[in-house]
Amino acid sequence: MTNVLLVGDNSSYQNWGGRGGSIALLQILSERYRISDTIPGSTFQLDSAGFGYVNTFLPSEYGWFFNMLRASRHKRRVYDYYMRLEELFGAKDFIAHDPAETVANILRYKDTHREIGELYEKAYNADLLVIHGEGDFVFTTPPRREVLFLLGMAELGLHLSKKVVFANGLVSDCPSTGRNNTTLAFARRTLSRCHGVIVRDYQSLEYVKSEMPDADCSLVPDSLFSWYPYIEKSASEIPANGDFIMPFPENRRNLGRLDFSKPYICIGGSALAAKDKTAAVPHFARLLEKVQGLGYPVYLTENCGGDVFLRTVAAEAGVGFVPVNTSVFMGGAILANARLFISGRYHPTILASLGGTPCIFLGSSAHKMLSLQKLLEYEYVREFPVFPSSGEIDEILELAREYLKQGESLRATIRAVAGKRCREAKRLPDVIAGHIKAKDSEPR
Repeated sequence: MTNVLLVGDNSSYQNWGGRGGSIALLQILSERYRISDTIPGSTFQLDSAGFGYVNTFLPSEYGWFFNMLRASRHKRRVYDYYMRLEELFGAKDFIAHDPAETVANILRYKDTHREIGELYEKAYNADLLVIHGEGDFVFTTPPRREVLFLLGMAELGLHLSKKVVFANGLVSDCPSTGRNNTTLAFARRTLSRCHGVIVRDYQSLEYVKSEMPDADCSLVPDSLFSWYPYIEKSASEIPANGDFIMPFPENRRNLGRLDFSKPYICIGGSALAAKDKTAAVPHFARLLEKVQGLGYPVYLTENCGGDVFLRTVAAEAGVGFVPVNTSVFMGGAILANARLFISGRYHPTILASLGGTPCIFLGSSAHKMLSLQKLLEYEYVREFPVFPSSGEIDEILELAREYLKQGESLRATIRAVAGKRCREAKRLPDVIAGHIKAKDSEPR
């Protein structure tokens, strides 16, 4: 059986999408392949990885101390002076902008830096590297370390003559900083040599075909759609008294505010809102107040750690709150059985759709929410600003009333589409195998 290394396992994240999407992806891959190992998404970030810099004065076993100094350099001038001295004498991140340089660094430092050596060994022992793009593959300025890490591992796999497939992700320019042409050029060079580039939405497919014409590209919907059988009929799994879904440590302020015995509406957050949590509080408080006028209880769902501002909104308004560390299965069931979900989060919106919940889409990073509407076959495609104006809130309410009015008819339509996407998502192992077969049959 083929040994697979999954690069980008986010199943230990708080983020509902990271958890659910990665668990679902591992489940799908396991039907055909042996998961020999994973590289967690936390490894992509210097602050959470605990390693990354090489050529430092401090020995590698004191990397934790070096990273503490690096992370605090903006707080203490003496730390910043020390870091400048280190960098002057060659200290650097082993993840480089150029994936080929990243591979050279891995080969050079794998025997002297344990964590880098482990990355190499995991790739060396695998037959196939699945590069889990998720929502990270955005060509920002400055470049995201997640993108550079994924490209570096793909390049390492190619260097080791492994099968390499990019899967379950988007590919996009950044709506805020525009296109980073240097990163795009490196991505084009690496991904075009991979055995396949399997994206999760139509806009990513068009982007890759346009900007990376030599890449063997196809579309398979996000792995989380495969949870349709779990979530579609999950209403019976939700307790009427919402106190029973509260995870440890139970916050007394949240008790007695969730009643799932009667219809309710959910509002989630957005990555864009998370960038300005101070501004997000009054905007979401105003949105909450207006949505409450629809006549249903409204509950706020903290689908990601970045949505922490919703805690403040819920506390000030005295409404029900579903915390981020709720089981992702229970969280999915709650969203799937809401009458309406308003959110700028990609995967939570998929979870809601698995039960037929109509969604109103707020802005997010890249083209996530716009492309998801097309994948879900919405007749009216509209992405509202994450901080909507009064007029835009009125539009949201008008759309909400229309969706609520359509009731079970609309829900059945959404479920049917989600069921189709589920069947397509489960084909991922076959699609991967097809890409590999096609690449291997090319003339040398």
